[in-house]
Amino acid sequence: MLLLLIAAAPLAAVAAPERPEFELAVMQTPLGTSLEDIISGRAQPGFTPVLTPGFAFEPVSGQATWVRIRTQLPPPPPGGWRLGLARAPLDQIELRVYPPGDVVARDSFFTVRRGGTPWPASFDLKLPAELEGKTTLYLQLQTQVRGGLHVQLRGAEAAQAEEAAARSFFRLVYGLLLLVAILSLVRHVEDDRAGALPIGGAALGIWLACLGINGHLYSLPEIALLSGLGATVPQALLLLGAGPLVLATRHYSGLSKSAPGLVPWMRGLGWGLVALALYGVLAANTSPSLLQWVARVGYAVAGLACLLMLLLDSRSHRWVPLLTLLATAVAVAVRVLADRQVVPATLYSLYGWQLLLAITIGLYLVLPWARAHLQQWQIRRRAVKPEPSAEEKIAVARTRLIESLQSGLKNAADGDLTWIAFRRLLDGLKPVLPQSSAAVVAMRFNGEDLLQVEPPEAEPRYRELLAQRATLLKNLSRLRAPQQVAVDFDGPHGPLAPVQLAVIPLPVAKPGWGALLVERHADVTYSDAELALCAEFAAMAMMAGEEASSSVSTQRAAETDPATGVLRAESLRLALTRQLEAARLKQQPVCLLHVLVDQLPGLRESGGEVAAVAGLRPVAALLREEIDHGDLLGRTSSDGLLVVAIGKRLLPARDYADRLRTAIARLAVDPRIAPTLTVSIGVAQAGAEDRDPAPLIERAGAAAQIAFKNGGNQIFS
Repeated sequence: MLLLLIAAAPLAAVAAPERPEFELAVMQTPLGTSLEDIISGRAQPGFTPVLTPGFAFEPVSGQATWVRIRTQLPPPPPGGWRLGLARAPLDQIELRVYPPGDVVARDSFFTVRRGGTPWPASFDLKLPAELEGKTTLYLQLQTQVRGGLHVQLRGAEAAQAEEAAARSFFRLVYGLLLLVAILSLVRHVEDDRAGALPIGGAALGIWLACLGINGHLYSLPEIALLSGLGATVPQALLLLGAGPLVLATRHYSGLSKSAPGLVPWMRGLGWGLVALALYGVLAANTSPSLLQWVARVGYAVAGLACLLMLLLDSRSHRWVPLLTLLATAVAVAVRVLADRQVVPATLYSLYGWQLLLAITIGLYLVLPWARAHLQQWQIRRRAVKPEPSAEEKIAVARTRLIESLQSGLKNAADGDLTWIAFRRLLDGLKPVLPQSSAAVVAMRFNGEDLLQVEPPEAEPRYRELLAQRATLLKNLSRLRAPQQVAVDFDGPHGPLAPVQLAVIPLPVAKPGWGALLVERHADVTYSDAELALCAEFAAMAMMAGEEASSSVSTQRAAETDPATGVLRAESLRLALTRQLEAARLKQQPVCLLHVLVDQLPGLRESGGEVAAVAGLRPVAALLREEIDHGDLLGRTSSDGLLVVAIGKRLLPARDYADRLRTAIARLAVDPRIAPTLTVSIGVAQAGAEDRDPAPLIERAGAAAQIAFKNGGNQIFS
């Protein structure tokens, strides 16, 4: 229906100038009756008035139909007046103007058209240019089939505009049918079991049926010889479209699955209709009127058969062509009503059934094709990737272990480097080495005992194992070569089942020891390749951890003041800049504590810089232990230290400073340095405008100097 609306757009744009009204009358006369006999009344029974702009006609052997048209013609428009008749299978059309009664135009449905306007929708009979005023026209018609006559008077420009709209419509219908025929070949090459060829054959059959019944067949020079066969050819070609439609519907509906018993009947019906159509073309004595009835009955039977097959189809996508096929049947009924003057005769009431039939046959091809591609896409999306080989798994795991070690250790804190390296080791072994559990044991490694277990719920068993078999594991780790051993030990609820344990030594300096432990069922041993893989991964983790620790140690050495072990002044300034920016974004307070050792000036005077550093060092060591987690400690000058208190406002920072001052006052000092050490602390809070640390450091330093000059061992802010 959307295509109908699109195709109807040209008609909406056509200007409709005022058209003359006319009166129709009709009569039947024997062939050869002259116009003078009709006008004089010698031909009986005379004209019968028709109240509509057309009528349905019936063929009568040896009779001609005369149509009288009376009208009042206005002055002729540019190009003159035209009498238009919707195309119907009329053997002969003659137009006469009385007086004098001469033939002024003639046409025929079977006229071979060479050049001129293709795909006409009407017979266009030109009236004499000088014709104006009260006018009587006479049409003499000869036909062998039933049909409907639709008469209109219009100007030349309106006729051209309507014919242009008709050309667009017929090009759409014919183009769609030919496109389906071509695409059916493509679909057949892609999948010869899809049944696309019957659909393409149906598209070609319907294309020929439309060409024939519209009288456009004779616009093709190659078909000119058929014009001598009269009305038989259009009716036979119309019937030719019904058979392939049944055959195409049989394939589309999957009748062989839904109702296999009906397949022979539908196949016989389809080919039977094709045979009747071919007989109608080839038989010389076929009556066109009889063939027209056969075509109408054939299409009715074919339509019912197609509807039945679609209803038997259980697939959901049957509903769209089912609806378009029902709409086609409705459009055929509209055409019959238009011929009987019940509904107006328009381009779409006369020919809309052809577009709907073309859409239906297009859906037969496109819907299964699109559904097949959608299913293939879903299969590809859900397809299980082939299982990689053991070598491929190991290569992928090796790459992932290296990448995870690099990313995990890049921004880790110094104390977390070893933990992260061992965590990545356990995660990297899991996908490539079948195991029940795994653990990393590092005793007295960098001054602490470390145990990591995967999965975590297995940790109690490994603690039991270490409690009962620590000596065995320690001795195995000292062998410096991967080992496997069957181990059984007692759990918290009694003896546990024996397990097969791989022990991969880790290079932990004595007196410490370390090992990677991988557990399996007691009946499953480790191959040499598996032990080597464990050793390789363990070595990679240890090397990455040591490199990260070395890098951190080097960076820390560059940032640390060697005399006091706190951050250098420049490093602290950079860290304070970052903290101020982060605090501003998080809307978090930051305070700075400037710590001055009250005794440092006297120590420097008596013992020089060495004595001053000796007095500053224990204060720095104590502050490293006492400051809150996350706070920064650095050296700002020869006599002072800076504490960056993150998240504290001024009053809490003063309490914090007082706690530090009290701790330093209780500090036990070597009597050779000084009897006691006290500090003066200046506190300053960063403002919203503080992005450069220099003003903040300056305010805290000034506050510390005030506290020192007031006697020391106090806080000022």
